[in-house]
Amino acid sequence: MDFKWLEDFVCLMDLGNFGAAAKARHVTQSAFSRRIQALELWVGVPLFDRTSYPITLTEPGKKFAPYVETLLSQVSVTKADFADVSLQKDNTVRIVSLHSFAVNLMPSFFQQGKADFDGLNIVMNTSIQGVDNHFQAILENTSDILLAYNMQAMRPSLLIEDKFDKLLVLKEDIIPVASPELLASHPHNQPYPYLAYSEQTFLHNVVFPLVKDRKQMLNQVYESTLTEAVIQMAVQGLGVAWAPRYAMRRELDEGLLVPAFPEQAALTVPLEIVCYRAKATSRASVDQFWLALQRVVAQEEAKQKAAASACLMSDAAPNVGVLI
Repeated sequence: MDFKWLEDFVCLMDLGNFGAAAKARHVTQSAFSRRIQALELWVGVPLFDRTSYPITLTEPGKKFAPYVETLLSQVSVTKADFADVSLQKDNTVRIVSLHSFAVNLMPSFFQQGKADFDGLNIVMNTSIQGVDNHFQAILENTSDILLAYNMQAMRPSLLIEDKFDKLLVLKEDIIPVASPELLASHPHNQPYPYLAYSEQTFLHNVVFPLVKDRKQMLNQVYESTLTEAVIQMAVQGLGVAWAPRYAMRRELDEGLLVPAFPEQAALTVPLEIVCYRAKATSRASVDQFWLALQRVVAQEEAKQKAAASACLMSDAAPNVGVLI
């Protein structure tokens, strides 16, 4: 039994209309109806008289209501107590992100914006399961920030998306890589060993459509939920892996990994990393974090534009010399 069902019960009891209650609970009417039915199945009796308008409680529903209200009151008090505990200090910012972001992305951002982040107590939570729950936690002030890929499965529902601020943090490519030794020694016309992501991961959903029709080209030999594990297996020459560039900058810079199929542009997937917070936030520490991250992102964009401009000038220089 999901506690959300109890909150649904109270909402429908108060409003007497499935459409209005579904809107108040930020879900579609069909999903709301299924949750009420699931609660009734769990209790074992109908709780609402659907033949009346507005919808009213059945006799079993009237008996059930006081238990629900008492239980939700106790849960609310407990949740509030632990929300205060999770804050630890007024300067605490609670961030939920993928493990890969926490390990490979945020440290560099904190270093670049060290002065702007100064004084904050950052609490990282890498348990990303149940994205809908994390958005609800932000609205309920038990979490402050969510870092996620800008893909459909990790966005807030249309019913609550206007309640969040959204910041584009990074534009990134997911590319296939391998060690130079593996590419040099691999037998011609033989499938490459493939290092995969487990099905429950978001990157599996990104990469799998690319590889599912390439069985003659790839032979899966390993899978993991961790981007870092897949990258290190590739460094050891044990297979081809898809990974975001930010997670393997050092390995690419040092030549430990190289693009595996640079001639096949279709095997590269562009992705965006975004950050969410509640628009209604009133905590100064969250505002400070948000402004600091905005500054870091602006600095990164400026560096990339400068690098791109320098590259264009460098490419143009030989042509100028030839003309002279």
